[in-house]
Amino acid sequence: MRNRITVRTFVDNLPWLLLVSLVAIFTSINPRFVGPISLGNLFSAAAPLLCLSLGATFVIVTGSIDLSVGAIVSASCVIYGLTFPELGNWSLLAAVSFGFVAGSLNGFVFIRLKIPSFMVTLAAAALWKSMALIMVGGGAKGIPLPLWKGLRWSEASLGVVPILFVISLAVFAAYYFIQSKTALGRAIFAVGASERAARMFGLKVNSAKFWAFALSGVGSALAGAIYSIELKTSLATVGDPVTLLAIAAVVIGGTPLTGGRGSVLRTLLGALLVVIIQNGMNTGAVDPYWQQIVFGAFTIVAVYLNSERGGRTLIVK
Repeated sequence: MRNRITVRTFVDNLPWLLLVSLVAIFTSINPRFVGPISLGNLFSAAAPLLCLSLGATFVIVTGSIDLSVGAIVSASCVIYGLTFPELGNWSLLAAVSFGFVAGSLNGFVFIRLKIPSFMVTLAAAALWKSMALIMVGGGAKGIPLPLWKGLRWSEASLGVVPILFVISLAVFAAYYFIQSKTALGRAIFAVGASERAARMFGLKVNSAKFWAFALSGVGSALAGAIYSIELKTSLATVGDPVTLLAIAAVVIGGTPLTGGRGSVLRTLLGALLVVIIQNGMNTGAVDPYWQQIVFGAFTIVAVYLNSERGGRTLIVK
């Protein structure tokens, strides 16, 4: 028992050890890694991934999975960019509204038709990705140059921290409040720990599942809007690589796919780890395709370390 506790404590603290170790290693290789420009770029890259991963955390805590997050990011990026000439910064509301509807639809189909979440969201991913490609004619449409002045606010920063990362931290605070201070947050964790027990205690299991997917859709939409703001374009393929990165951020941070445990605070740590690893590989000129292999391997290792061997079977509902 003591050995099991020791191993669990080590695994729980491993992301912090990794964070400190990676920063030390990359700084020793390139002292400018912790310089203001490098840190600013790191935080800019972390902003959309953090929003995306926060929403995915709630779904994973319920023991389910959302494979449509990347496609929702792409569609939201397109919606923001295409509506910006008419709506200005109110385009954010259009993108987030779409994300809420897309996530809610995932949750509704999952609950009512009782289809495994990975199948529901895999089909939804194809739907939203196709919609994004159709809206931009299969490519990308840039925000007209004269309108870029309406996005100058996004270039502001607090010291080395870009305003977009500050916004993502505000989203983190909102999700942390939901997780820690609301009945919905407690229900989401209870459903992931034991759906049967949650029903016996009178918790609204279907409602918790529905809102987990809805919150995932909102987080994905915010990420898509941030990508559109950063790139100043509607890019229908921007979300292609981010589904793996979002899942990696959640599980590397310490949230197991079995559900019932985890925290958006750990996801914040996981997102920073993913961005630091990505930044380090970019500095080393590692091919993007090899980077996907690296993150896939990290995800598998993280899932293994966080799985409850000898306990519950790993099942994605």
